[in-house]
Amino acid sequence: MNQNWTGTSAKGTGNIKIQNFLEALRNSQNSEVLSSKNEVSQSRNIIAEIQAKKEIEKKRIEQFHLQRTQEWNKIFSSKEIQTEKKIEYLRQELQKLSKQLKRLDTNIQKAVQSPIVDGGVYQENYLEHLKKIIHLFGLKVSQANSWLEVYQNRSMKQGSYWSMANIKGSSYTQNNERSIATSVG
Repeated sequence: MNQNWTGTSAKGTGNIKIQNFLEALRNSQNSEVLSSKNEVSQSRNIIAEIQAKKEIEKKRIEQFHLQRTQEWNKIFSSKEIQTEKKIEYLRQELQKLSKQLKRLDTNIQKAVQSPIVDGGVYQENYLEHLKKIIHLFGLKVSQANSWLEVYQNRSMKQGSYWSMANIKGSSYTQNNERSIATSVG
């Protein structure tokens, strides 16, 4: 028996087997190339899906932050409006109180200047009581006046502080000598 390197006889059947083998080898290589192309396209699809999901997530986060800032602005502006309304209300109340103080002053003058027809214990007690109330009221007024004066002096100093801070910058605001002087009083 004559056999060649393929292990078949020298007749034509060996040639067919070699051709079949080569075709099978080519087909397997083509299927590997196709499967690798499919895998690449599938991996590209997966990457595209992941990127699309990331973009959607970014947009959702941006929308969330936008809504959050809008809500915060609404809350903050409503607090500012409430504060402004409260300040305006307090100013109106203070104006009413000052008018009442003026009326009290005129009433006190009338009470003191009114002639006493029949002097007695009643008139004496009335004037003593009026004196005590005016004295207590005067203490409260003097306390309020002194507090207002201190507040106005501090606000004037505060204005000068900020003007100097704007001019000189951190060399003024972080100066040790200035901080010691302001901490004392």
